[in-house]
Amino acid sequence: MVMNTLIGGGEHAEKPAAHEAHDEKQLMQKPVEAEEERDSIFAFIGELCTRYSTYFYGVLWILYTAYFIASLALKKVTDLTNLLPFILLYAFITLKYISSIFSFTPIANAIGSVWTTFVSSPLENVSRKIRLGVYFCAVFVAFLVVALALPTSEYGSRMNRLQSLLGIIVIVLLLAATSRSRNRIQWTTVFTGLLLQLLLGLFVLKTTAGQELFKWIANVASGFLEFSSAGLQFLFGQNISGSFATSVFPAIIFFVSFIQMVYYLGGMQWLVGKLSWFFTKVMNTSGAESVVASASPFVGQGESAVLVANYVDYMTASELHATMASGFSTISGSVLAGYLSMGANISYLLTSCIMSIPCSLALSKLRYPEMGEPLTRGRMVVPDKEKTDVNLLHAAGNGAALGMTLVLLIAASLIAIVSLLAFVNYMLTWFGNFVGITDLTLNLILGYVLYPFAWLLGVSGNKQLLKVAYLLATKIVANEFVAYADLYDATSGPSIYSILTPRNQIIVQFALCGFANLASIGVQIGAIGAIAPSRKKDLVKLAFSAMITGATATCVSATIAAILI
Repeated sequence: MVMNTLIGGGEHAEKPAAHEAHDEKQLMQKPVEAEEERDSIFAFIGELCTRYSTYFYGVLWILYTAYFIASLALKKVTDLTNLLPFILLYAFITLKYISSIFSFTPIANAIGSVWTTFVSSPLENVSRKIRLGVYFCAVFVAFLVVALALPTSEYGSRMNRLQSLLGIIVIVLLLAATSRSRNRIQWTTVFTGLLLQLLLGLFVLKTTAGQELFKWIANVASGFLEFSSAGLQFLFGQNISGSFATSVFPAIIFFVSFIQMVYYLGGMQWLVGKLSWFFTKVMNTSGAESVVASASPFVGQGESAVLVANYVDYMTASELHATMASGFSTISGSVLAGYLSMGANISYLLTSCIMSIPCSLALSKLRYPEMGEPLTRGRMVVPDKEKTDVNLLHAAGNGAALGMTLVLLIAASLIAIVSLLAFVNYMLTWFGNFVGITDLTLNLILGYVLYPFAWLLGVSGNKQLLKVAYLLATKIVANEFVAYADLYDATSGPSIYSILTPRNQIIVQFALCGFANLASIGVQIGAIGAIAPSRKKDLVKLAFSAMITGATATCVSATIAAILI
């Protein structure tokens, strides 16, 4: 009886436990079901917007047109600086609406037919050597005319410009002499890249429209990045000290979060797609490498390769080299605030980034010509980003997390590199003292090695040449953050920047504007190798060559700027 009671009690005791387990399982399933339901709703809305995109853009265009007309009629804002983004946004919405109604393919095909009939076909009947010789002469004459015809200014004489022009010639000859395969060099691509770089520089530095446009972009960019201080002050208060970390890192997190939101909306894919289409058609580069080169100034080294992740496994060695070189040749928008906080001219930084796109492709094809058949030759590929973000807020959060990862990588890299460099310099100074050489450092040694190279950039003045060469060495050995910090450092006396001539100030700001340094080799191998592990061995072989090519491309931007100023 007692046993039956006990057993019966045990059975009754097990039932509540089973019910509790069942209830707990149901509770755990509810958030999952809610999340799946929310995802399906967002997917339905996304599909609806895609299906009826024409009507969506039409309604948006009507509303914005009414608002645009009302704002102009009221004349509350008349300053062009404030009106320009308003006008550009209206132009973008109008173009999107027109493109959703009409196809531009027939127009593009018609233009292509005219080009083929009147330009391509007649040129094919001319010997390749003659065509190449004429093109080379045309490009060289263009550089020579610009160097001699433009009026001189306080920034330099015509002899200074010819000095920089000689620098471009020497750089091209050196890369050609050390080329992987001189017989495979596509000189048309090389000359086109240099010519595009010259035209971009002319537009930005020598036309009123270009100067005003980039000045406006610079003001918008600097003002936009300053909004990151609101989040910093919310966390730490108004009296937070202006250290490097508090000035730079919040802006990086904010910018990466914003870019992730733009990715979610498809804006970044559209922008990169238009740029890469242009370079694919004009420079005859493959679609994949054109996409990476076009994206590098916006998202930075390594991350730009994510846009063509499906193609990295199938890239030729030349494409991989161009992919890495384009990342080394420029900086990214996410770290722009760092240089801005040090005192760098944001207009020069932006100009250098854009000019480096065609130059990195041109010099990469000079150093490592195409010897295979690229999978994406003649076609542009920008696959849409996989929709891992549920909504815009989710995208912002993921961007903030990605920005935090980037901040930690930068912080760790700076701590390690600056500390190791200090140790190496201490040991060199210690050894130097035994033979009467004071203040012997790695930067000083490389500075003397790069002394002739600094002269080829167009830098004048013996003492200033050594200073600029020292900064170039610092950029390669440490990184561009340290080099810019040394350029503007005035803690122990006048900064290097303050003692340079206006011409040399511009040249050095252009020349330092790139990620080409020893530490970035590891960053690129790690980032691209994670996308395509099977190509890591190739990446290791190509990395140093790509780094030198990227650094050279940045310096060519500096020489072209020196010709134009």
